[in-house]
Amino acid sequence: MTAKKKYIAFCNQHADIIPVFLRAIWLDAVAEKWNVILQEEDNEIKAALPYCTKGNILTNRIYLPDVSFYQSIIFLQHYTAKQQQAISENLFRQLPHTLKSYFKFLPEYSNIDLHALKYKSEVYPTYCIKKKSEISLSTNHARNVQKGVKNQYIISESKNISISYALLASTFIRQNLQIKLSFELYKKLQHITQKNGMGKTLDCIDQRNNVLASILIVEDAKCVYYLYGGYDTSFKNSGAMTFLLHYIIQDTIQRNKIFNFCGSSKKSIANFFEGFGAKKTSIPIWKKSIY
Repeated sequence: MTAKKKYIAFCNQHADIIPVFLRAIWLDAVAEKWNVILQEEDNEIKAALPYCTKGNILTNRIYLPDVSFYQSIIFLQHYTAKQQQAISENLFRQLPHTLKSYFKFLPEYSNIDLHALKYKSEVYPTYCIKKKSEISLSTNHARNVQKGVKNQYIISESKNISISYALLASTFIRQNLQIKLSFELYKKLQHITQKNGMGKTLDCIDQRNNVLASILIVEDAKCVYYLYGGYDTSFKNSGAMTFLLHYIIQDTIQRNKIFNFCGSSKKSIANFFEGFGAKKTSIPIWKKSIY
C-alpha cells in the first residue's frame, strides 16, 4: 500500500486528530495534486508530511492552496523537541525535487528549524481567541452587536449558496483583487464540510429576509477557522459582520474550541480582529527556491 493510501485510511479512521487542512478529504477537494511522506513505527503512522504540488516537469512546485491555511508536518504521538527536529529533517529530505516549496506550520511546531535543509523562514501573524476566553469587545464592536440584537437579526446556515457566495466574493471585488475561491470550489467545500461536520456557511439575515452578511467557517476537533466573509454594501452600516462573527465566536467558545481569524498583515483588519479580544499568534512559514 502506498503512503498516500495509508494516510487516507488513517484520516478516515482518525478524523478527530487530524487538522482540517491536512485531512485527505480536504486535500482531494482543494489541491491540484497531493501526496504525503510518513514516519512509521511498527507499521503505525507516527508523523506525516502531506504536501500539495502543481505544475509540469519544468514548473513543478509545492504550494499552499489558496483556501488552505496550513500545510504542515503533524506528529501523531508525543515526541521530545529533539525527536521532532530529527523526524522533521528526515521527512523533508524525502520530498521530491521542485522549483519551489512552501509550508505554513501549525503554531505548535514553531520549534522546528529547517535552515539546515536550506529553507528560509518567515513569520505570518494570525489572531486567535483561546478556549474558555471571555469575549472582550471594543466599543464599536459592542455597539454593532447591540444593533443586531435591537434589529432582531437572525443567524442561520445558508439556504441560498449563490447569494452567500456573491457576498464572500464581493470582499475581493471591492479591493480589486482576484477572487481566490471559485463558485465551483465553494460548492465542493460546502458539500464536504456539511457532510463531514467540517464547517458551514452562516448568514446574518434581517427581519425583511435580506442576507446582510455571510461567513464560511471550517473546523476540526480543536479549532474553528474564519476562511471567508463578506457583506452587502447596501447595508454597510448594519453591523451584520460584527454581529455574525460575535455569534460564531460565542458558539466556538461554548464548544471549547479555539477561534482562528486566519490572519492578516493589514493593520486595519488586524484591528478589527483585535476588537473581539483576539491575540496575535505567530505562524512559522518555511520556503525554498532553487532560483
